[in-house]
Amino acid sequence: MRNRNLLLIAILVFAVGLVAGCGKRTLTKSETDKFDAIAAKIAEAERIGAPECVDPKLLAKAKVSLEHARHESEEFMGRSHGEDAVKEAEDDANALLAKTKDCVAKRKPAEPPPTALAPPAPAPPAPAPPPPAAAPAAEVKAALDPVYFDFDKSFIREDAKPGLQKTADYLKKNKDAKVQVQGNCDERGTSEYNMALGDRRATSAKKYLVGLGVEEKRLSTVSYGKEKPICTDHNEECWQKNRRGDFVLQK
Repeated sequence: MRNRNLLLIAILVFAVGLVAGCGKRTLTKSETDKFDAIAAKIAEAERIGAPECVDPKLLAKAKVSLEHARHESEEFMGRSHGEDAVKEAEDDANALLAKTKDCVAKRKPAEPPPTALAPPAPAPPAPAPPPPAAAPAAEVKAALDPVYFDFDKSFIREDAKPGLQKTADYLKKNKDAKVQVQGNCDERGTSEYNMALGDRRATSAKKYLVGLGVEEKRLSTVSYGKEKPICTDHNEECWQKNRRGDFVLQK
């Protein structure tokens, strides 16, 4: 009788182990940032003309590799297997972006060769060019709209990516502009926890912009935790406004 009970307990433990093994794990911040960077490269390739310029199979393969890598990393399986899938996704995204840039560059019309002409008479000195006009305030505001986050999260949401693309386009157009990314949180949680969460949010937004082609040295980060709310009501609508990353031009 005792042996039978021991056998039943062993079977129960084995079954629980099987069930636990079928679950998914939560991705680390490092993994989430890496997937966001890969997705940003694919988005950049699409923006500059991948669908029209390169073999559609390259674009499809890069997207499938990214989803496969994300799936492999979430499943409970060998670490090396997941890392291999992530490396393949990175390689596919890099290849797609490189081939798209090369294709776009080759499509630009070649400049006509110079014709042999007699040297022209010296022209009077040209007046100094006027200083570049500052971008209109409305354009700057639209390009630097905040990015918003889910509760207790620092990953870049899908609805935030178009706004980050505008920010990247503005910074690539205005080569001297530098931006400070400021991480903010809602009122829930301790000040210490929210300072760390705000830092993760600012870093996540910065890495996404770098993935879109912005020079890292032009971006800095700071966390204000829950110390700079723009809304003080105690409800979800207000808390969502405070869970944000702000972009502030630096002189």
